[in-house]
Amino acid sequence: MADYTPEERLEAVKRKLNVTWQNPETDGRLDDVIAIASPALASRLGYEHTHAFSPADGEPWGLFLNACLYEFSDALDDFWRNYAEELRTARSLITKGEHVAGDDSEP
Repeated sequence: MADYTPEERLEAVKRKLNVTWQNPETDGRLDDVIAIASPALASRLGYEHTHAFSPADGEPWGLFLNACLYEFSDALDDFWRNYAEELRTARSLITKGEHVAGDDSEP
């Protein structure tokens, strides 16, 4: 899979949040959301803080989108509590080097 661009990532977050309008101010707010949620989630999962989430990540991609949803609502602290089990499971698989992506390939 080709690299997932920042523009594609922004569009995916907009779909998750049901943002159907085009507005530079909204896009700026969503860029801020991504800039906050992405490194925080990456660090908690055991990735480098600069990890750029994409659908190729499998389960962590869904966690990223949900983290953005919570951050957009100023509730990222609730995300950590509500997804604690999923975060622990994903981190365990990532730090062990086990496969967490959504396809059937080997790690």
